[in-house]
Amino acid sequence: MSDQGDYQTLIAAEGAVWSAAARDLAAKWRPDWQDMRRTRHYAVVDGRTIERLLALVQPGWRVLEIGCSSGWLSLEMARRGAHVEGVDVATEAISLAQAYAAEHPPSGSVTYRVLDINYAPLPEAHYDLIVMIGVLHHLAEVRAVLERVRAALKPNGLLYVGDPFDTPTPNALIAGALTFILPTHVRYRDKVRHLLRLRGQALERMKASIEARGLSPFEGYGRHQEPLEVIRELFQIESLHVHNAFVGYVIANLAMPEWLAVLIGRVLLPFDWLAVRLRLLKGLSYKLIARQP
Repeated sequence: MSDQGDYQTLIAAEGAVWSAAARDLAAKWRPDWQDMRRTRHYAVVDGRTIERLLALVQPGWRVLEIGCSSGWLSLEMARRGAHVEGVDVATEAISLAQAYAAEHPPSGSVTYRVLDINYAPLPEAHYDLIVMIGVLHHLAEVRAVLERVRAALKPNGLLYVGDPFDTPTPNALIAGALTFILPTHVRYRDKVRHLLRLRGQALERMKASIEARGLSPFEGYGRHQEPLEVIRELFQIESLHVHNAFVGYVIANLAMPEWLAVLIGRVLLPFDWLAVRLRLLKGLSYKLIARQP
């Protein structure tokens, strides 16, 4: 960013968007893994990957979660005996995290603070594990942040990343067809009107919706900085899991009770998995564990 004043305005707006998102989520679910694991996203798409991450955490580890939101994952890692720091640009999300952790202290320790990871320094050779879920594609400076993350890890320390890929056309077609057929917050007659009005632009609009373009000032900013390639260059990748061709987007948009959205998601999930496995569709998300070389 060339103009520091413009950057500060944008990062404040970014924090405000994710503060509102954390507040809305906390109105329905406690910022606790015991609740979050029952939400449609984690019950269908990412619950198992979170459990694999939690299985890595050892008592006494120093852990940093970048982009912790309302703090439920940091808290759960602290329950495994780790000493966890959760950071985020969203002030209200951090306040929610602090209040809940104060009422539910873990066996380890957890602290939360507001931090802009784009330019903030990190202590060198300090952490056993750094977690970045849904963060890299929001960063202004992907390479610079990952270089500081590498330096902040202890020798052989672990990096856990979850982030999205760009949306290929076949994925957009399948997701668009399913959200057209299934009940969403858009009425069916409005779906038909939108389709007729957009015509040739409908596919690009679907891609933009899947990628949440415009949701926040930095939404997608890091996508084209090739974060996965930067990780390959700076770290030793130990496992890489690519998944979620369409099911995550579809269930997020269903207008129905949570249990029914979860049920539909679990019906769709084997077809999603098979499409990715047979390379009929590309996965839209990746999860990886990498080691500081």
